Amino acid sequence: TPPLNAATITALTDRWRPETHSFHLRTGEMTMTLQDIAMIASLTIEGNPLCMSTDSDGWREHMHALIGMVPPEPRETETEDKKKERVADYF
Repeated sequence: TPPLNAATITALTDRWRPETHSFHLRTGEMTMTLQDIAMIASLTIEGNPLCMSTDSDGWREHMHALIGMVPPEPRETETEDKKKERVADYF
């Protein structure tokens, strides 16, 4: 994760206008695009959704409410030493 500049984030937060979904700066209005966020966060904008944390109860319901889909339950496979191992499937 890149280092965050708290002063810059605070300044941008103060200039965010939720009614237009843009930043109002001295030089004019600036809108963030999905490509901007992808470049900043180093995430692809194509392909399957990414779920970062599954530690909380009810995370599947939250994902369904937010993006309309959830990953399938992990399937169990048996390894060579007969232990069951959970294997995640992708969307």
